[in-house]
Amino acid sequence: MKRHFLFILLALSLCVGTAFAQTAETEFALFKRTVSPVMKWGENGILTIPKATTLGKANFFAGAMGQKAGTLEGLDLYLTSVSLMAGTSDDVELGYTRRQLIWEDFYFTNLSMDTFHLKTRFLNFGKYLIPQAAIGVNAVSLVDNKFEDRNDILFNPYLVVTSTIPVFTPKILLSVTALAETIMNENELGVFQFSGGVDLSLFEFLYAAAEIQGFNPNTPNNEVVNLGAKVRLGVFSAGVGVVNIIRTKDTTGDLMHNAESSEFNLENMDWVATLAFDIPLGKMFAPKK
Repeated sequence: MKRHFLFILLALSLCVGTAFAQTAETEFALFKRTVSPVMKWGENGILTIPKATTLGKANFFAGAMGQKAGTLEGLDLYLTSVSLMAGTSDDVELGYTRRQLIWEDFYFTNLSMDTFHLKTRFLNFGKYLIPQAAIGVNAVSLVDNKFEDRNDILFNPYLVVTSTIPVFTPKILLSVTALAETIMNENELGVFQFSGGVDLSLFEFLYAAAEIQGFNPNTPNNEVVNLGAKVRLGVFSAGVGVVNIIRTKDTTGDLMHNAESSEFNLENMDWVATLAFDIPLGKMFAPKK
């Protein structure tokens, strides 16, 4: 049986053009980039980290993302993702993502993966200041993209909290998100990982975002830092981001020492690009206030 998910992770790990030591945090960040849906950057997610906010009832979203996955036998490989998401209520979001590893000449490899996503907001006292909270899960089949036996499905459950703060005006919004998550397979939970980030929305036109994946208080400064920005024009949006942009050269000291030894990781960082399309039926047919 082909274990597509494991093959993709193996391919990504082996094919990166410049190798670097993989910590548990960087491995988990790679895993997250592989199983997370393509999100609305700065809206229902940061880059790869989901937010507690949702699409909204009867609103739909289609997004595509691509990132270089390395080089094999002189040819570049790219991991492409296409997500379809729907808001079934104001607090529930469903999604499906298809991933395909392709060659630089656009020929498909035989490595692909289907994932399903569910997010439910259970705490929402208002749009601003008071945090919203949601639980969710990403599910991926480990065997031939067949979702038949739960022991062959890897689950990524999470709890996320988001607080949105207007900056002088509701047209400029700063959002802060914290996330706790793990991996579950065969009814066993893995180690909990923590992530977080901020994003800034300027007039629902320009979005900037930064996130830290895989924070572990016992091994600080092994986190993966991602940055991104997007432009939104009506129902269309396009964004560019960089992942794994910070490297800590010395992790043997205390938190302050480790932070001081951090530098931009220009050699090993990866570029990602996204295109997205909204179908805001819920907003279009909502009663006028």
